Order: sequence, then structure tokens, then C-alpha cells
Amino acid sequence: MPSFAKTIRDLRLKQNVPLRVVAAAVEIDSTLLSRLELGERFPTDDQIKRFADYFQLPLRELTAQVIADRIIASYGAEEVTVRAAEMVRERLSRYDNEKDHNA
Repeated sequence: MPSFAKTIRDLRLKQNVPLRVVAAAVEIDSTLLSRLELGERFPTDDQIKRFADYFQLPLRELTAQVIADRIIASYGAEEVTVRAAEMVRERLSRYDNEKDHNA
């Protein structure tokens, strides 16, 4: 799964849309969009929604990309980070199972 930065940059380039046009459509300035595309900044929840609308992408997927990007930026692409992600998956699986039993 590519990063949020790569996803939006690749889509913009594939659609041959100038940076300033996408920036205006998602209500941010071109400098911020450039930094988002370079992975130097993370979008807000509102910005993620506007990107999803603009590029007609599932909001859930873009949001998940940003969460993953934030984890990697904070903790690095290390073995311990992978283990932590596995633990999160296990805990969320138990949460889903408990939720199903209580429904």
C-alpha cells in the first residue's frame, strides 16, 4: 500500500492536473500541497475528506494511509513497529469479537 503522499502525487500527475488546481480544489495553498506530496506534512481529517472527494477515493482508505504514515514517521520502519501493528490487529480483533457477542 503506498503512502498518502505517493497516492495523491501519483493521481495528480496521472490526471495531469497542476499543483495549484488541486490545492484550490481541496482548499489549501500550493506550498502545503507540495509538502503533503513530499510526505513532509500530514493532512488534517478535513483535508483527507476533501482529497477523497476530489480524487473520488474511499475516505476510509486515505485515512488508513495517513494513520499508517504517522505510525511509521513516529516509530520508524522497524521490526518492533511491525510487532506493535500485529498487537493492534489482535486487540482490534478481540474488540470486534466482543462487540459481536454483545450485539
